[in-house]
Amino acid sequence: MLTLVAAVAVGYLLGAIPSAELAARLKGRRIFEVGSGNMGAMNTARNLGFALGAAVLVVDVAKGAAATAVALAMASLVGLGPQERLVVALAAGVAAVVGHAWSVVVGWRGGKGLATIFGVSLPLYPLGGLAGLGLIVALALITRRAHLAAVLTLIAYPWLVALVALRTGEPLETAFVLFTATVPLAVVSLIKHRPRRVPSAR
Repeated sequence: MLTLVAAVAVGYLLGAIPSAELAARLKGRRIFEVGSGNMGAMNTARNLGFALGAAVLVVDVAKGAAATAVALAMASLVGLGPQERLVVALAAGVAAVVGHAWSVVVGWRGGKGLATIFGVSLPLYPLGGLAGLGLIVALALITRRAHLAAVLTLIAYPWLVALVALRTGEPLETAFVLFTATVPLAVVSLIKHRPRRVPSAR
């Protein structure tokens, strides 16, 4: 239990690193006051330059990957079995995405978490993560609407990850754990994809 709590705490703190806000500060700006106001790589690239946007993307992916990798190491150190290690790492991954979406560092604001969700997959289920990446790119090209592509991919993501796990020979129990953990990942990002309310003029 202590390992799980520690992994969640580490995951949240890693996810809460406000990479886009730090990048914006280099330009003397606040990321929440430029473009869409989203604390993410795309908004950074569009409004502060491609190089900063690319750097934010790399860091946001790394946050998710580091959270799950560190949690795996922690679980291994205390001698947990394969399934327990997976659960601990996935919990840390969920915490990292929550930390990115609602970072304590910037007043509980944050980004949509897509890059961090992809990062979470890399140490645990890379083929599932790559399948999700391929789906969002394909949908974006087909629909020409990045927001719609993201929402559709997030809805499909838990099923896609579980299906890829089964197709690559993982046991049903592992596929179920992956499905169960990727549901909250998708839900967090879907919440952050809701249209922002614009106060009506009176």
